[in-house]
Amino acid sequence: MTERIDPAGGPDPGVDWRESDLPVEEVRALFVTLGKAFRAHQLYDQNNPVRQRFVETLRGDFDRLWTQLDRLVVTMDEDRIWLGGSEVYHSESRNDSLAFLFFKDGVREITFLPGIGHEVERFLGVLQKARRLVPEGDDLLTVLWEEELRCFEYRYVDLLAEGLALPEAGPGNTGPELQAALAAEDEEIEAQASGSASDGVPDGPQAVRQDDFNPTLYALDPREMAALRAELQAELGRDTRADVLKALFDRLEEPENRARQTEILRILETLLPSFLSRGGLVSATNVLLELRRMEQMPGMFQEDQLAACGRILDGISSREAIEELIAALYQGSIRASSAQLGAFLQFMRGGALAPLLRESETVQHKELQAVLRKAVHGIARQHRAALVQLLEEEDARVAAAAARLAGEMQVTEAGPSLAGLLHHDDPAVRLAAVEAAVKLKASMVAGALEETLQDPEREVRIAAARALGQLRYAPASKSLAGLIRSKHTRAADITEKIAIFEAFGMAAGDAGIELLDELLNRKGLLGRRESTDMRAAAALGLGRIGTARARHVLERATQDEDPVVRSNVNRALRQED
Repeated sequence: MTERIDPAGGPDPGVDWRESDLPVEEVRALFVTLGKAFRAHQLYDQNNPVRQRFVETLRGDFDRLWTQLDRLVVTMDEDRIWLGGSEVYHSESRNDSLAFLFFKDGVREITFLPGIGHEVERFLGVLQKARRLVPEGDDLLTVLWEEELRCFEYRYVDLLAEGLALPEAGPGNTGPELQAALAAEDEEIEAQASGSASDGVPDGPQAVRQDDFNPTLYALDPREMAALRAELQAELGRDTRADVLKALFDRLEEPENRARQTEILRILETLLPSFLSRGGLVSATNVLLELRRMEQMPGMFQEDQLAACGRILDGISSREAIEELIAALYQGSIRASSAQLGAFLQFMRGGALAPLLRESETVQHKELQAVLRKAVHGIARQHRAALVQLLEEEDARVAAAAARLAGEMQVTEAGPSLAGLLHHDDPAVRLAAVEAAVKLKASMVAGALEETLQDPEREVRIAAARALGQLRYAPASKSLAGLIRSKHTRAADITEKIAIFEAFGMAAGDAGIELLDELLNRKGLLGRRESTDMRAAAALGLGRIGTARARHVLERATQDEDPVVRSNVNRALRQED
């Protein structure tokens, strides 16, 4: 993408996150690798192993960078490249300087996007063409335009405005000669004026005298000029949007004029989406802050005005609005720090939960993820019913995230919906429901967990067994005992065996000692015992019971000849996890 900017100042490139969080060292290393790869690209053929190694190293550096950034934006001057306010590249020699290669043709900012790794060879080829360009031929901008790189963007300035001819230094344009010419021209003008007066032209209003142009009559002293410039800059930099909003809120804070309040609220309802579409997240947040403040003032709004405020919040909290906001953040049309985004999201209502939950589960930027999750918790605390409703969401990722959140927040009214999720088609949703059931300690969910012991997914079965054990749900001991005797458990791996036996011990208590003792210590008619895994798991189940009777059974096996069984018996006696 090409963007022309004014040399005197252009659109602010923006700062997505705090500069202290920018991976300066990683970017500095990236440009070192880029310089080496560029030199190798110039020196070696395409199939040369040295060139290929440097190119692959450059691709790897880019891939590692995308785990911390969603794009890399750097600016440059003649011999340096900057990431924010930090220098990441410096070269004194212009012959091999990457910074000067871009700077000399007007490029002032470049942006690398994820996917540039697939275009590295083409990008290096562009740089090589630019290095070989002759002054009277094409420039770097033309080469970049012809190549059409999809994951590389740049912004440039016009070094010379079209159609503007700058005077060149010459014999007639130097200081002394120019002053002499101007002095001669002044003398000629004075001579013509004297001749006109001597010819009898009356001295009237049409006559122009040198005194009429005395600069001392109208000139400002340096202090006055400085004050005037300061006033001009203050006026040019004045935030007119903020001033207009202040004027609107001054009028809105007049409860004696209800009709005007309603009209202003309609205006604000239109302005908010406009602010967001133009990237004015701070202005939108200020509007919401003022509305909240006025809503809390007794007598400020009647029911009609309160309903209008509610419509404003519902509109910006809708799923479509939040999805557009997130897309704009990724595309860069809205640039905001994490603090600014968090301040805005605190006003969201229940409708924003689904897209925010989905995004908080998938976003790669850790700081943004923390902001989204904090916002989700805040919204869910105020709109618990909306959270429970999301447990029936068709999107499996949203349903699973809602289940985990309901468990963390102890939303007890989510119990029936969580029980339903134990039969969901997606195993990730079933697993999330099991984990949430443990945190809720809801008996209605515990009953449904017994069926989950037969789940086709191993991870879900293990989680269900552990959940029943942690809940010490005694009615499940019969199902767990049957599972212990089943062929399925004998064929299961050791992790699943341990989960089932420990769950049985915690759920059954002393009533389960007889079965576990039989598995641990009983010998058959021919002296055969259960397998090592089954006996070791039985010992751990007795350890979970933890009573004196259970310890007595364990002590009988402390000298067992099987070292694995003996080790787990001792571990159970110590009641280690």
